[in-house]
Amino acid sequence: MKKTFIIISVVLAILFGTLILVPFLFKDKIVELVKQQANNNINANVNFNNDISLSLIKNFPNFTIGIKDLSVVGIEDFDGDTLISWANMEATVDVMSVINGDQIKVRKILLESPIVHALVLNNGKANWDIAKADTTTQTITDTAQTKFNLSLNSLEVTNANIVYDDKVGNIYTNLSAMDYNMTGDFTQDIFNLSILSSIKQFNMAYGGVTYLSKVNTNIKMDLDMNMPEMKFTFKENTFSLNDLQFNFDGFVQMLNDDINMDIKFGANQASFKSFLSLVPGVYTKDFADVKTAGKLAFNGFAKGTYNEKSLPAFSLNLNVDDAMFQYPTLPTPVKDVQIKLTVTNPDGDLNNTEVNLSKFHMDVAGDVFDARLIAKNVMRDPFIDSWLKGRINLESVSKIVPLENGMSISGVITSNVTAVGKVSDIENQNYEAFNANGEIVAQNIQFKSNDLKEGFSLSDAQLSFSPKLVVLKSFDAKIGKSDMKMNGELGNFFPYLFKDGVLNGKLNLASNLIDANQFLSSEPEGTQPTAVDTTSMSAPEIPKNINFTLNSNIKQLLYTNIDITNFVGQVVISNQKLNFNNVGLNTLGSAIKMDGYYETSNPIKPTTAIDFAISNLDIQKAFVTFNTVKKIAPIAENISGVFSTNLKLTTTLDNHLNPILNTLYATGKLNIPNAEIKDVKVFNLIANVLKDDKYKKATLNNVNLTYTVENGRVYTEPFDVNLAGKKLNLSGSTGLDQTIDYKGLFNLPRAELGVVNSALDNALKSLNTKTGSDIKMNENIALALGIGGTFTSPKITTNLADLAKNEASSLKDQAEAELLKQKKILEDKAKAEADRIKKEAETKVKAETDKLKEKADKAKQDAQAEADKLKKEAEAKIAAEKERLKKQAEEEAKKKLQGIFKKP
Repeated sequence: MKKTFIIISVVLAILFGTLILVPFLFKDKIVELVKQQANNNINANVNFNNDISLSLIKNFPNFTIGIKDLSVVGIEDFDGDTLISWANMEATVDVMSVINGDQIKVRKILLESPIVHALVLNNGKANWDIAKADTTTQTITDTAQTKFNLSLNSLEVTNANIVYDDKVGNIYTNLSAMDYNMTGDFTQDIFNLSILSSIKQFNMAYGGVTYLSKVNTNIKMDLDMNMPEMKFTFKENTFSLNDLQFNFDGFVQMLNDDINMDIKFGANQASFKSFLSLVPGVYTKDFADVKTAGKLAFNGFAKGTYNEKSLPAFSLNLNVDDAMFQYPTLPTPVKDVQIKLTVTNPDGDLNNTEVNLSKFHMDVAGDVFDARLIAKNVMRDPFIDSWLKGRINLESVSKIVPLENGMSISGVITSNVTAVGKVSDIENQNYEAFNANGEIVAQNIQFKSNDLKEGFSLSDAQLSFSPKLVVLKSFDAKIGKSDMKMNGELGNFFPYLFKDGVLNGKLNLASNLIDANQFLSSEPEGTQPTAVDTTSMSAPEIPKNINFTLNSNIKQLLYTNIDITNFVGQVVISNQKLNFNNVGLNTLGSAIKMDGYYETSNPIKPTTAIDFAISNLDIQKAFVTFNTVKKIAPIAENISGVFSTNLKLTTTLDNHLNPILNTLYATGKLNIPNAEIKDVKVFNLIANVLKDDKYKKATLNNVNLTYTVENGRVYTEPFDVNLAGKKLNLSGSTGLDQTIDYKGLFNLPRAELGVVNSALDNALKSLNTKTGSDIKMNENIALALGIGGTFTSPKITTNLADLAKNEASSLKDQAEAELLKQKKILEDKAKAEADRIKKEAETKVKAETDKLKEKADKAKQDAQAEADKLKKEAEAKIAAEKERLKKQAEEEAKKKLQGIFKKP
């Protein structure tokens, strides 16, 4: 028995140890396989912390897996955009259900701090559509009897942030700091599902209008879940927005592609105070003590089928009668609040939706404000019947609603605007059929807050309305130190407002100073300027339904660390593109002219194309000011001087307005009259190679350089650098990753070659001594440089070793040429001597002959014979002498050649 107990204990210990160790034995392989398969099957980059927790002990006998720091980052159109991420995820699974394989039972899923960014671009492409197309051939099987093979008991989400941004539907929703808890037994066909959720800030906008702003939201839902019929019935359900709480009744049933619903909602115990809590700025920490009165009715329904082609019928009713409110610490109430709003749709056709705000009235400190809006046929050809009339003294706002610390507001806004008619009449230029008149006037507006400590003031602004145009008669404002005056006109205003029409027009802007830094950062004044840092900015999106021209005349524009003066030009906004036409400006002591565009058809990847003409810009200032200069020409940090350039540039930008460098393409011509380069590692290395510090400093004189930026590299045509009074010709490329690939040609004095030059001098001296010649070498030698590595860690190669071999070979060639030269000299000397002797003999013969002729005729025959004899003797003597001199020359040349090549 004891032995059996020991065996059982050992077996249990082994099993227990295996439970602990097995999840870790193949963890690295599992992690790598999961990442590889995920990235192979979706168009996105999936990554997570390799330290995955796998345990059978934590929730024994259930299996628990934990994954930290997961992220799914888009590529292509959504490059760099994070679709989803989380800090931690834990899933607890029934081990036996995994072993049996019929149904995997997930006991609980916990998600901590997930972030979801769901985005639909203007072209309809969604960032969650990331599954790669399956190109494999699959056999179609009958799945009618296949059961749902995964069940979930509990889902808990903490501190979630979810954004849904639909550019096509013009819908934006943001759920911030959301907690969510769902429990239910999905193993059953019919069960109860409970949901508890809280959202710290709920924001929702549609059509450019914000309907909910920073609303605290709580949801409590209990549903009867009928899984065979896919019918879900609401039981006890409450939904609260700030203080407004309402209930749901009815059901939702999912049948294939259709969703049938019959839902009623209403605020049975609502008060005007609960509705008031949804008004932005009103829901403050003192809201609980607000005094209110009046009646409120809020209810609606949605009934019918929802699918791709239809919507359910719906209705929303809001009535506020004889209401008022007053904060206990403030002296003035808002009285006589009357609201009557109905939104109805009888059949699910959105065009048949009717909005009827028949009454909107309030009395604010004696200033009465009234409005009405009736809208019909809203999708095809909206008919509107609206008016806005009243006066608001903004100073009264501080008397009715508590303002944030540091906030103050004053000024008067008056309005009296009427618009009645069909939008199509304006589109068809049938202006007589559309009644639009009136104006909105703002005077002496003053506003300050902690976010805008410099303050905003609007001395005068007037908008006048007509069917054809909305005219901005005047706009005279200041924001801190910035001032701006505008006037102009807008056309197609009502189609833009009510039917997604295109707003067009012209505006003129004049300003003495615009300090854009007031809106970009809160850096204290006097901070030392640094290079432009756009990492905290988001790329602005150009609206697709705006088409107008802005003529600008700005005397001074401050943007980050750039001081721009005399900004004059035309900016045209059209088709999601901002075009710069004939823009001229001065900055950093330079005159700049610019044409180009910035467009946002893909707001995550805006594109820009700019044609610059820059005159006499200080190189050091350009380096300090522009990050792009640091990327394209990092050597500029060590160059002092000015440059001018014509540059054409196109690039894609990221969502922080930084160029995506591998998409940047540019061509240009650069002129540098005079500049000095010093403290550059490349030239320091050249000086080390040549053993002379004078080569550490270089100058540029009248450099005209043609360059191209492509595929992440800057290519330059050959140009000269003055290095210690000598020309160094450079050509090659630098990478935007700071790599260097340059070739240099340098005419270097031979005297500076050190040991190499000494060896060459000794060889030359020996040669001249042995040959009795005076051979000389060139004083300058063409030194070839290879410049590689990076700007921070350059590498230099030279052809010094080859130079020594080449010069030695040259000396040998020169020696052979000298010998040939000496041989020819001797041969020429021998020939000249023979010619001299011959000539002297001939002269002597002629003299003797003439002398003999004077003798008597009687001795003529004897004299002739004697002459012939002498002639033959002379010719024999000449031949012998020539042969002697030839042999003598050959012997002397032979001795000299043997002396040269004789081994020492």
